Amino acid sequence: MTSRSALILLSGGIDSAVALWKMKEMNYDIYTITFNYNKRFVKEIECCNKISDVSGSISHKTINLNFLSEFEDEIYNESSPLFNNKNNIPPNYIPSRNLIFYSIALWWAETLGIETIVGGHNKNDIDSFPDSNTDFFHQLTNLANDSTYGSRKISYNILMPLSKLNKKQVIEEALRLNVPLNLTWSCEKQEDIPCQLCRSCKLRLDSFSILGTQDPLSTI
Repeated sequence: MTSRSALILLSGGIDSAVALWKMKEMNYDIYTITFNYNKRFVKEIECCNKISDVSGSISHKTINLNFLSEFEDEIYNESSPLFNNKNNIPPNYIPSRNLIFYSIALWWAETLGIETIVGGHNKNDIDSFPDSNTDFFHQLTNLANDSTYGSRKISYNILMPLSKLNKKQVIEEALRLNVPLNLTWSCEKQEDIPCQLCRSCKLRLDSFSILGTQDPLSTI
């Protein structure tokens, strides 16, 4: 394994696909990993498999984490700091999600000897989720390099190549890189056709509209 290998966390959406293609552009050997948690659509997992395959990745792994569920799907008791906070917390927030996801990604990276771990978090994510900001990933990177046998041989690096881009700019990058946007999925409510009403659908549609181009999923 060389230091030009990268492990991409794939969600099935536009952001992680663009992050993957940006690493391909930099001539990294690509590995991909996907997390299947409570109430994830089969469609999303299928999209991850297709995107990984089309990208030419060396290996793709799907990890089942059925115990994880989003904020809107949980019932919290009064002792929880999340109790009665629906107005302040995004409905798709999962407590410690990225700590869990990236720890597992680091496990596989150390097993394979991969130095670079890549996430597709954009500026919108960083503004909404406390475990998506650069300080969080900086500290997690330091922890990985201070507490693993693998770090005696290589230096781990967690990259967020889209961290300064909003959704419109991410789609611009997708078009420049010829990312297969028809293989991505963003809808939070259904998996046959995009609902065009949920938060992710609206953000996706608005971004394509601003760019004056058509979302390939709008023809489904």
